[in-house]
Amino acid sequence: MYEPQRWNEFLSSIEDNPQEQMHLLEAAGISSTTLARWAAGEESPCPYALYRLFCALPYHHQGLLELAAQEFALLSRSNQSASLCSEAQEIAPVFYDRVLNAALRVPMPLRTWAISNLVLQQATIHLDPRRQGLSLIIVRCMPPSRDGYVRSLRTALVNDSRRWQLSSQSEACFYGTESLAGHAVAIARTVIFQLPAQAPLTFPTPGLEPLVQDEALSAVACPIVRARRVAGCLLAVSSRLQLQAQERLSLLHKYRNLLLLAFEPDEFYPIDLIRLYRLPPLEVQKPLLANLRRHVARMMSEATRQHQPLDVSQAEALAWRQLEEELLAQVAPASESDEW
Repeated sequence: MYEPQRWNEFLSSIEDNPQEQMHLLEAAGISSTTLARWAAGEESPCPYALYRLFCALPYHHQGLLELAAQEFALLSRSNQSASLCSEAQEIAPVFYDRVLNAALRVPMPLRTWAISNLVLQQATIHLDPRRQGLSLIIVRCMPPSRDGYVRSLRTALVNDSRRWQLSSQSEACFYGTESLAGHAVAIARTVIFQLPAQAPLTFPTPGLEPLVQDEALSAVACPIVRARRVAGCLLAVSSRLQLQAQERLSLLHKYRNLLLLAFEPDEFYPIDLIRLYRLPPLEVQKPLLANLRRHVARMMSEATRQHQPLDVSQAEALAWRQLEEELLAQVAPASESDEW
């Protein structure tokens, strides 16, 4: 099998494989035009882009590193690894521009989805470019109940690197004080869960739903906080990645900070109003959440018949509220004595 002897030869061979090219462009965060300019020798990739390329194509890692170092003189042999690792810890400036543009130009209610989508997709590629297994979940506070306190959290958006797709309802779940996310939100501080690889989970681990229990070895919950007011948290769970490593924690916090732009000011609640209840596990919640989609569709249809139409986001908010009330009605009496 022919092995490219020059960097631009390798890039040209990538252009001939549409499927591999699409994966490369997505993982590296570049356009097809940029790739063509690199292949033609008109531009040289920066060290950050090189790192992303190497991670996207692990089988070619060593050869490409040598070719890039020789042809572009971007990295010396003595400091290749250090430079790449340093660049990998930063979010590309162009991505900050994309998020800020979405925050400025996308109207509500699409703004929340647009920014959340951008951040989860980019964070997943950045933190797990080889798709070893990373789930990122945006968990948001439910609006205060009738008593004025926030009593639960809910799944807002999920991205799983193994499936490489976003979902907002297939992993629907409520979280309370029993969960990792609930604990992080209640104290407004990052919470880390780590289980040694030699001790696989043989018991339910609170707060890692809706993820597979026997795969979750590492989890981090980063609360989304602005001036002592909390909107939710960014929850990261993996069975293969060491999320507590300083580099990944730093990146998680940076992506969490970007998510501040996905929430409206009135979606942040004072910490002293966060009084979560202890909620049942996912298995108990499933029957209640099974018909969420149909419930939303039914509410929209009924509202239209009454000449008071609802958009999807409004109907979803009402559906989540009704489901929360049903769930809290089951646990509130037992949770009253557990408040802190």
